[in-house]
Amino acid sequence: MDSYEQGGIHVHFALHIKTENFDSAIKVLNDASIDHKVIEEVNINMQKEKRLYFKGNKDNVVEFYMLDMREDDKERIKH
Repeated sequence: MDSYEQGGIHVHFALHIKTENFDSAIKVLNDASIDHKVIEEVNINMQKEKRLYFKGNKDNVVEFYMLDMREDDKERIKH
Protein backbone atom coordinates (compact mmCIF):
# COMPACT_ATOMS: atom_id res chain seq x y z
CA MET A 1 0.00 0.00 0.00
CA ASP A 2 1.29 3.45 -0.92
CA SER A 3 1.76 5.66 2.15
CA TYR A 4 -0.44 8.29 0.48
CA GLU A 5 -3.39 5.86 0.31
CA GLN A 6 -3.78 5.85 4.06
CA GLY A 7 -4.28 8.64 6.49
CA GLY A 8 -4.49 9.71 10.07
CA ILE A 9 -7.60 10.71 11.95
CA HIS A 10 -9.37 12.27 8.95
CA VAL A 11 -7.73 10.08 6.28
CA HIS A 12 -7.82 12.51 3.29
CA PHE A 13 -8.29 16.23 2.77
CA ALA A 14 -8.32 17.70 -0.75
CA LEU A 15 -8.00 21.32 -1.87
CA HIS A 16 -8.22 22.85 -5.33
CA ILE A 17 -5.14 24.78 -6.40
CA LYS A 18 -4.78 26.97 -9.48
CA THR A 19 -2.60 25.53 -12.22
CA GLU A 20 -0.27 28.51 -12.08
CA ASN A 21 0.36 27.86 -8.34
CA PHE A 22 1.10 24.15 -8.60
CA ASP A 23 4.88 24.44 -9.08
CA SER A 24 5.09 26.99 -6.25
CA ALA A 25 3.37 24.53 -3.91
CA ILE A 26 5.96 21.89 -4.80
CA LYS A 27 8.75 24.40 -4.12
CA VAL A 28 7.32 25.22 -0.69
CA LEU A 29 7.23 21.51 0.20
CA ASN A 30 10.76 20.98 -1.13
CA ASP A 31 12.08 24.00 0.78
CA ALA A 32 10.50 22.65 3.96
CA SER A 33 11.86 19.12 3.29
CA ILE A 34 8.33 17.70 3.27
CA ASP A 35 8.05 14.40 1.43
CA HIS A 36 5.44 14.49 -1.33
CA LYS A 37 4.16 12.65 -4.35
CA VAL A 38 2.96 14.11 -7.68
CA ILE A 39 0.61 12.16 -9.91
CA GLU A 40 0.24 13.32 -13.49
CA GLU A 41 -2.28 11.74 -15.86
CA VAL A 42 -4.78 12.45 -18.62
CA ASN A 43 -8.44 12.37 -17.52
CA ILE A 44 -11.44 11.13 -19.50
CA ASN A 45 -11.77 14.53 -21.16
CA MET A 46 -8.18 14.22 -22.43
CA GLN A 47 -7.07 17.04 -20.13
CA LYS A 48 -3.74 16.86 -18.34
CA GLU A 49 -4.33 16.58 -14.63
CA LYS A 50 -1.86 16.85 -11.73
CA ARG A 51 -2.36 16.02 -8.09
CA LEU A 52 0.06 16.63 -5.23
CA TYR A 53 -0.05 14.56 -2.04
CA PHE A 54 1.74 15.04 1.27
CA LYS A 55 1.10 14.26 4.91
CA GLY A 56 0.24 16.77 7.60
CA ASN A 57 1.69 16.78 11.10
CA LYS A 58 -0.86 14.18 12.28
CA ASP A 59 -0.27 11.90 9.25
CA ASN A 60 -3.45 12.99 7.49
CA VAL A 61 -3.10 12.88 3.71
CA VAL A 62 -3.42 16.32 2.10
CA GLU A 63 -4.09 16.61 -1.62
CA PHE A 64 -3.80 19.62 -3.91
CA TYR A 65 -5.54 19.09 -7.24
CA MET A 66 -5.79 21.29 -10.33
CA LEU A 67 -8.87 19.87 -12.02
CA ASP A 68 -11.97 22.08 -11.95
CA MET A 69 -14.46 19.52 -10.62
CA ARG A 70 -17.53 21.48 -11.78
CA GLU A 71 -16.30 21.52 -15.36
CA ASP A 72 -15.21 17.88 -15.16
CA ASP A 73 -18.64 16.83 -13.86
CA LYS A 74 -20.37 18.70 -16.71
CA GLU A 75 -18.22 16.86 -19.26
CA ARG A 76 -18.80 13.48 -17.61
CA ILE A 77 -22.57 14.00 -17.75
CA LYS A 78 -22.35 14.72 -21.50
CA HIS A 79 -20.66 11.36 -22.08
